[in-house]
Amino acid sequence: MNSMTGFGRASRRDRRFDVEVEARSVNHRFLSLKVSLPEPLSRYEPDIEQLVRGRLARGSVTLSATMKAADEDALPLPPPARVKQAYRSLDAMRRSLGLKGEISFESILGIPGLFAPANHRDERAREAWPALRKLVEKALDDLARMRAREGETIRRDLFGRLDAIERQLKRIGERGPAVLETYQRRLDERIGALLTQKGMEVARQDVVKEVAVFADRCDISEELQRLGAHVGNFRRIVKDGGQIGRRLDFLTQEMVRETNTLASKGSDAAISAAAVEIKAELEKIKEQAENVE
Repeated sequence: MNSMTGFGRASRRDRRFDVEVEARSVNHRFLSLKVSLPEPLSRYEPDIEQLVRGRLARGSVTLSATMKAADEDALPLPPPARVKQAYRSLDAMRRSLGLKGEISFESILGIPGLFAPANHRDERAREAWPALRKLVEKALDDLARMRAREGETIRRDLFGRLDAIERQLKRIGERGPAVLETYQRRLDERIGALLTQKGMEVARQDVVKEVAVFADRCDISEELQRLGAHVGNFRRIVKDGGQIGRRLDFLTQEMVRETNTLASKGSDAAISAAAVEIKAELEKIKEQAENVE
C-alpha cells in the first residue's frame, strides 16, 4: 500500500557533468506528470515520462533535472565572424519590421547557440543522457520508498479507525433489542392509561401488531450486517495492497450510505450517537483513502 505523497532526489558529479534530479508527488485522482529538463535534454522527456509511468499509477508528479558541464564556465568565446553574422541577421530583421533603434551588444549575446553551436549541445546531451537516466531511476526509487513509508502510516491509521467502527457496530447491535423492549413497555403504559381514563378496550393482539410494525420499521440488522461486511472487505483490500485507492474511495462511500440509513432507522439516541461516531471515522478514512495510490 502506497501513499501518493513523497519526494526523491539523486545527484552525480564527475569530471564532465554535475547532474541533479528531484521527483515530487502529491495526491491526484489520476497520474498527472510534469517534467522539467534543461533545453539540451528536452528530447529525452518522452523517455523519462515512460520511466515514471512504469513506476507510478496515481499522483501529481513533478520531475525536474538540472545539468551543468564541468567546463561550462570556461566555454570559448564565439568566433568574431559568427558575432558579425548574428548582428547582420538581427539588423536585417529590424529593418524589415520597420523598427527604430540600434541592435545592442547584449541582444547579440542573448542569441541561443551563439556560444555553443547546436551540434555541440547535441553531443553534450547524448553524453549526459545515460547518467541522467540512472539518476531519474534512483530518484524514483527514493520517491517510491517514501511513498511506501507514508502508505504504512496510512495503513495503521485506517486499521485503527476500522477497529473503532467495529466497536460502535457492536454497541448498536447490543442496543437494538433494548430499543424494541422500551417501545413495547411505553406502548403498554399508554394503552393502560387510556383504559383507565376512558374505559377503552384494546385487544392484546393490536398491541402485538403495533410492536411488530415498529420492529420492522426500525430493523437495522441488514445495515449492521452490510457495514460489518464492508469493514471486512476494506481490511482485505488494504492487506492485498497494490493500486487500491479508488476501490477504497468507492467502498467508503458505500459505508457512509449504510451509516446514514442506520441512523435514520435507529429511533434511539444511543444508536444515533454511535452512528455519528461511525460517520466521523469514515470522514477521516475518506481523507486518508484519497491519498492512497
